Order: sequence, then structure tokens, then C-alpha cells
Amino acid sequence: MQESEKSFFNLMSLAVIALILLPVGIACVVLGFGMGDSPCVMCWAERITMIAIALIALLMVRYGIKRSYLAALILMACWGLFNGFIHYSIDGTFGGYLDIKQGFGLEILGAHTQFWVMVVDFFVLVFLAIILLFSKNLGAIMQKSEEGKYGKFLTYLPLGKFANLVFLIIVGANCIQAFITSGPPPYFGSSTPPRMSMDTSKWFWEMDHWQSGLDFRFDWNPELPDLAK
Repeated sequence: MQESEKSFFNLMSLAVIALILLPVGIACVVLGFGMGDSPCVMCWAERITMIAIALIALLMVRYGIKRSYLAALILMACWGLFNGFIHYSIDGTFGGYLDIKQGFGLEILGAHTQFWVMVVDFFVLVFLAIILLFSKNLGAIMQKSEEGKYGKFLTYLPLGKFANLVFLIIVGANCIQAFITSGPPPYFGSSTPPRMSMDTSKWFWEMDHWQSGLDFRFDWNPELPDLAK
């Protein structure tokens, strides 16, 4: 394997480590287990999107940069951006610029965690572009990836192994937090979760949404009153 190829896969491994350790790891370990922050159902959707992005990048580290992986990573980053805009527009009083500390998430540098979702997913696209732009022999790397020539080589990259280990540890911690705050199926994630606690008497699991019908407008489509004719 050429040095340019090793550099590309090492950069992808570093990107995975940064993504899974910083936003996902801090949200779970520091804010969750450390400060009792409990993610709402939209927070979970955004965090799972970041985990999915990291998983796709790990597939690149293991099998090479295939077109399907690249397309999936870009789509997931766009999906994360969309979720972040929606979430912040709701918890930011229908405009993030009106964020006056009313959000459920804890603050980082003065902004709620749902704001940082947009920042993280935006920089996923930025750093992906930078890695692709400055990678040498990218065309040859993609061709070898599509032909499956990297399978027996990439497993020996130490940084790739470390990225996999970090991914498993942080995802495992998130699974524990998800069980504590949301419960196992058929329980749902809560839109207004209680503070996270290791005290089982304070755990709150809900499944009342099973009784409601499917409605894409949700709370913006209330039932009409039974008016007299």
C-alpha cells in the first residue's frame, strides 16, 4: 500500500475518532452520565445520525471509499443538518436567534446542544470535502475500493483499529443511556424527558404514543370540537 493511500485512510480514521469522541462522546459521557442531561426523542435522532455517519466512515476505513459509502455519508450529513434546523427552530421559539435558555439541552459555549448538531453535521461535509480535495491518487483509491482490493490490507492499520474500539465504547455507553432514559421496546423516547439518574425509582418510560394515530402534522392538527349544528 502506498503512503498516499495510508494517509487517506488514517485521515478517515481520525475523522471518525473526532466525531464519535467529541460530539457523541461528550453528549453521552460528560453531559449525560456526568451532568444528568437526558436527550429528548429528537436529540436521539440527531445523535444516532452522527453514529451512522461514523459507522459509514468506518466502512470506508475497512473496505475503501466506494461510491455507495460516499453517497450514504453525504445523505446522512444532510439529514442531520435538516434535523438540527427543525429541532433548533422549535426549541429556539421558532427561530434560533431567539434562544433565551428555554431549550431542554444543556449549553455549550452559551448555545444549547441542538444548535451544535447543525455545526457538527456542517463540518462533517466540510472535512469530507477537505479530505477528498487533498488526497493524492483519489481516483486510484476509489477504483481499488470498488474492486475490493483493500479488504486484506486495511485491517492492519493501527489507527483504524483504534477508531473501531472508540466507536464500540461510545456506542455502548449510548445504549446504556438510551435504556435508562427511554427504556426497551415498545417504550418510546420522550419529548420532555426527566433528568438522567442512576436511581431506578426516577426512571420514566412512556408508551402512550402508541394510542395516537399517525399524523404528519402532529400537534399542529388538533381534533376539532364537537360543535352544535
